[in-house]
Amino acid sequence: MKRRDFIKTGALAGLSPLFNIGCVGFGTGRARQIAAGAKIRLGLIGCGGRMGLSVNYGILNNLCGEEIVCLCDPDPSRWDKVRAVVKAHQPHTDVAKIAAYHDYREMLDKEGSRIDAVVIATPNHHHAPAALRAMALGLHVYVEKPMALTIEEVRLMRAAAKRYGVVTQVGNHGHSEEGMRRLVEYIAAGQIGQVHDVYCYDDRLNAMRYRPPSAPPPAGMDWDSWCGPAPICDYYAPTADHNGLHPHDWHSWIGYGNGSIGNMGTHILDPAFWALHLGETAPESVVADDVEWGCAGSWSWRTTLRWRFPARKGMDAVTLHWYDGVKDGVPYDRAHVNRIGCCLKREYQNLPPIVEEVERRYGVGLGELGALFVGEKGFIRIGPHGNALVFAPKELSKPKPPKTLPREKGLNHQTDWLRAIRNPSRAAGCDFGYSAPLAETVLLGNVAALAGKGRELRWDGRNVPGDECANAFLRTSYRKGWELEA
Repeated sequence: MKRRDFIKTGALAGLSPLFNIGCVGFGTGRARQIAAGAKIRLGLIGCGGRMGLSVNYGILNNLCGEEIVCLCDPDPSRWDKVRAVVKAHQPHTDVAKIAAYHDYREMLDKEGSRIDAVVIATPNHHHAPAALRAMALGLHVYVEKPMALTIEEVRLMRAAAKRYGVVTQVGNHGHSEEGMRRLVEYIAAGQIGQVHDVYCYDDRLNAMRYRPPSAPPPAGMDWDSWCGPAPICDYYAPTADHNGLHPHDWHSWIGYGNGSIGNMGTHILDPAFWALHLGETAPESVVADDVEWGCAGSWSWRTTLRWRFPARKGMDAVTLHWYDGVKDGVPYDRAHVNRIGCCLKREYQNLPPIVEEVERRYGVGLGELGALFVGEKGFIRIGPHGNALVFAPKELSKPKPPKTLPREKGLNHQTDWLRAIRNPSRAAGCDFGYSAPLAETVLLGNVAALAGKGRELRWDGRNVPGDECANAFLRTSYRKGWELEA
């Protein structure tokens, strides 16, 4: 059923969404070939920074053991850069044969029968439209974080993955790191006792003080395809204050990105979800204790959030906290924040007070980004990508608990997904089943901020009962021709 048919007679019809601001083709024979060692045929959608335009960084470097068939990016300056990375890994491949497109709708129409899977590393507003089209063709999907732009999209994507039986993965790559596994094992062993609070903190703000002057898009760029399902907006070039709408500032604009928590929240909240089994139950409530907004249409440059989760089996109720941006009294300007939105000094950050308290008390450093678990016996901090475990007091690191979670030598987050395509008997670690509750919680933080500072939203797992204003923020609308297909 197409989403537009699903909603046209329902409660969603007629609402004015906030975001309008200024294995069908994968047969068993092909699955057997891949299981026997055939290369997985990949299509790339979105070929910027996260995909990787060098041989030293990015998703693409971990995909080049497979066959890159086609790519899509509205900016053609990236096409040959991607081909160069593939050539560096596959010297004998004729990379000129990698078909290139501005628009993934066209790519999927023409190449869908020639590929097995897609990797999506676009701005957030394209995640669901691209993923749903691909899954409807029976293609496996890897999509960057956050899983989608809205909570409604997350639910549609999870349902589609189940319906079509495809292998999925969301790009919170720290989930595949050793440090994340050790944290989960330490918490399960009761090393710090029951955990009642987790403080998550981010050193950046993805927001705008002003909208830079309009400028022509880069030569050859299909700006209509870049805007895609979102309203057409004016391009602007990099400035002394900002990194340009393309390739980075889209994070800061409502309807295109999801602000600071959308950029980093999936990474930083993931350890709490895994270690404390938060995906087993929805939060009971969420509140934005502090929100300072950027210019019209921009996300906030300081946000402090709280989610309250009920008890789970063997685990007490827990409060999840989020802090981002600059602290009260620190200006959002070039002297304090760099062009991509990171605080220039840690002392400028909107840090949870308990982080600095633990540092003073125990003589440890807890970094600029991470999650601090507050237990009955002490504290564990983990970095933003499943690394840098810190114990306070330090003695809590001993004895080391047994390794109870599976490890596979040489496995990284992308190869975990590729392994699951070859052998679906063990799902990828961050498939849509695991990632959907995490993504909904991250995006519920956006809903709380939009609903207003100090408003506690009671959440029933589907919506905010009796609050259609808040519930309108669960979804968005789409330009004609870009509607979701699920």
